[in-house]
Amino acid sequence: MTKTFIAALSLFAITACAQPQTGKAAPKNRNLITADEIATVSGTDAYQVIEELRPAFLQSHGGVSPHNDAPPTPLVYVDGVQAGTITALHNITASGLFSIQYLDSMQATQRYGTIAGGGAILITTKH
Repeated sequence: MTKTFIAALSLFAITACAQPQTGKAAPKNRNLITADEIATVSGTDAYQVIEELRPAFLQSHGGVSPHNDAPPTPLVYVDGVQAGTITALHNITASGLFSIQYLDSMQATQRYGTIAGGGAILITTKH
């Protein structure tokens, strides 16, 4: 009887901790959008793709400074070249995207300097 009780309790605990299914598979990497994921959305530009798959990429990140009350927003880099702010994502067609990676403020600052204190969105296109 004790073995049956332990088995039933274990089964209950496992099912209680299981993630509910929402129709979409959970992303493998929360900081990377792959070509396979991009193919599943109906967005026509990079902004719409990110908005649907990882909206947190588009939020302001990092600390505020004494000279600016607004937290900095991520910078956008396309194939290694700075393209501007988040608004630049509207100029990048979804069909040309290979991957989209997000770097948090610490990673972006280490890679690009203090200008990227709000993080960075790295776009890799299909060339």
